[in-house]
Amino acid sequence: MPDIEQFEEEPDGGRPTRHLAVVGGVAWMLAVCAVCVVLPLYAHPSLACGLAPLVTAGVVAVVMARMKDRYRHGAARARAVSDTVRRTLLRPLPERVGALGLASVYRACGGRGQVGGDLYAVARKGGTTRLIIGDVCGKGLPTFEDVAAVLGAFREWAPRAATLAELSARLEESFLRHLAEVEGAVRDTDERFVTALLLEVRDGEGFARMVNHGHPPPVRARGGSVALVAGCPSPPLGLRALRECGAIEERFELAPGDTLLLYTDGLVEARDAAGHCYPLMDRATAWRWVRQGPAHHECLPEALGEILRDLVDHAGALPEDDLAMVALTRMEEPAAAALPRPAGEALGEDAGQLRQD
Repeated sequence: MPDIEQFEEEPDGGRPTRHLAVVGGVAWMLAVCAVCVVLPLYAHPSLACGLAPLVTAGVVAVVMARMKDRYRHGAARARAVSDTVRRTLLRPLPERVGALGLASVYRACGGRGQVGGDLYAVARKGGTTRLIIGDVCGKGLPTFEDVAAVLGAFREWAPRAATLAELSARLEESFLRHLAEVEGAVRDTDERFVTALLLEVRDGEGFARMVNHGHPPPVRARGGSVALVAGCPSPPLGLRALRECGAIEERFELAPGDTLLLYTDGLVEARDAAGHCYPLMDRATAWRWVRQGPAHHECLPEALGEILRDLVDHAGALPEDDLAMVALTRMEEPAAAALPRPAGEALGEDAGQLRQD
């Protein structure tokens, strides 16, 4: 997994920590000066009274220094708890599962120590690998229970559902049941929905199956070129009014050496100083790992790192929104990889085209 922390600023832009650090340094100097000056003049009451403001300033400075230490320790504890919760729910993806090599990156809105609404997971069913990437509407802690509900349903049904369409239906039923249980919560359940992309790759097949619930389409890299795998999106999960529309299962070519980029809207909605969104397809053609051709699965973290650097070059910093990306490549031979537990061919004419099963 690429080290996203190298792109991070300090919490809250680093300002409170830096300010308190300066105050703390001045605090201790004032305190020492107060003691060194006042004690020799203790026998002279008039002079001691004149130095009372200096003594007071020293005491206040010491208190401020203590406040700085408590702030830093409290922030560190909060980040540790948040990171533990996130790692437990969003388990790191293995490097290889079946016929796929995988890599992922995740950053919650606000940076380290925050929890966000983006999600991803992978599951194995016999000779089939299934993967989800999604984005819960909303920000912060209230969305995390929706993330937990979707991931819990995916991990329960991905190894059991006969088809991707059935898995989609199970996720919809489970999420609607979750919304019914939290009816009357702080947020209106009518505004709670999830965009999600479900992907299925079977060992030995030259194509992948997909159900897109209103999520940004994947980008496929092949032979130095890129194309959007655009299809016919189904409604997002949780929209009761559109439930009867059903899911559309489609398939597209995914040959050995092809690389697929899955992402959330935090990537394409990142804006530069002029307010222009990140031009994904224009920038993708210049990525080094795309120009070099078929990627080995060990190079996928480096590929995601290059995308992050390019995103920062465009926007000046990481986006304010949640961001999740998963890169996968089709391997020549499938490999059995244990799933994590808690704690040079030109594009054909059908590039990006989908066929409905």
